[in-house]
Amino acid sequence: MSEYRYNPITDQWIILAAKRNERPIDFARAHKTESSDFDRGCPFCPGNEALTPPETFAVRPADLSADGAGWSVRVVPNKYAALSGLLVNEGQEAENGIGPWKNKVGLGFHEVIIESTSHNRSFGYHDDEQARNICRSLRQRYQHFAADQQIKLISIFCNHGSSSGASLAHPHFQLLAQSVVPPRLIRQLQHCRDYYRKNKSSVFDNVIRTELPDGQRVLLANDHFVVLCPYASICPFEIYLLPRFEQQHFGELDNELLENFSQILQQAIRTLDNSLNYPDYNLAFHTATLNSDDNHPVGFRWYIQICPRLHNTGGFELATDVYINTVKPESAAAIYRKNI
Repeated sequence: MSEYRYNPITDQWIILAAKRNERPIDFARAHKTESSDFDRGCPFCPGNEALTPPETFAVRPADLSADGAGWSVRVVPNKYAALSGLLVNEGQEAENGIGPWKNKVGLGFHEVIIESTSHNRSFGYHDDEQARNICRSLRQRYQHFAADQQIKLISIFCNHGSSSGASLAHPHFQLLAQSVVPPRLIRQLQHCRDYYRKNKSSVFDNVIRTELPDGQRVLLANDHFVVLCPYASICPFEIYLLPRFEQQHFGELDNELLENFSQILQQAIRTLDNSLNYPDYNLAFHTATLNSDDNHPVGFRWYIQICPRLHNTGGFELATDVYINTVKPESAAAIYRKNI
């Protein structure tokens, strides 16, 4: 029998219409395909630095020049940026329009964080030092844009595989620093604030305190983070990575927590791959707003969401914003735990 389930973190209902006896192989696209570790035509591969815009940040020895060899992580502006990257003068970013139509300058920045020189090694499979360097680079770029008073939100995400929306195979993260905050996030921040005032604790604390003793949806846990399948997963085998401490912005992580985060995120991605035959997936950082009166909303924490691309959303989701999930998160978590 199907059921409605409520996600107290996102303030969102889903429909769980679980099929019996589903196995991971029923959802996985294909087994991992082997490919070369270097692609002569790939703009992100070493030796092709001239094919990208000039880098904005890189991890390389100090005695080596920018936009040349020797880097281990490289950050460049997106060649086909969603936002203009242009600073505007005061007053220029005001809304304009006629009647119901509104517009404003597309202020913002769009960067690509190239994970490594390897063309086919995704985040879960780097050595510890390289994984830390990637996370440090993400944090550095977050902090860099957070200092710009015109930036109101920083979104970091990874599209892995063609069905996730990735246009290039070489593993990379993307960062968009925006001057507009989407209404959905505004509603979520207010929901978390209201929850805290009503319950005298954050929804994240209550979710973690409930999930850990029960354990049926938990994959991984340590002193600082918990990885689980959310009770109201929006898609089969969805994963949340939740901090166990109060922090609204990924850019606030200190080095010790960042190392711990890097390790458990790698574990989560490897578990995803081992369980589902290397599926395409989307990974997103959810963080609070910036440079406003709501920088540190009570009750909200930054967190990670990973959605394997095992099925497509349809007209019902478009019409209602209610997702239909056909796999119980308890079943998904049990499969994940067998493959850690």
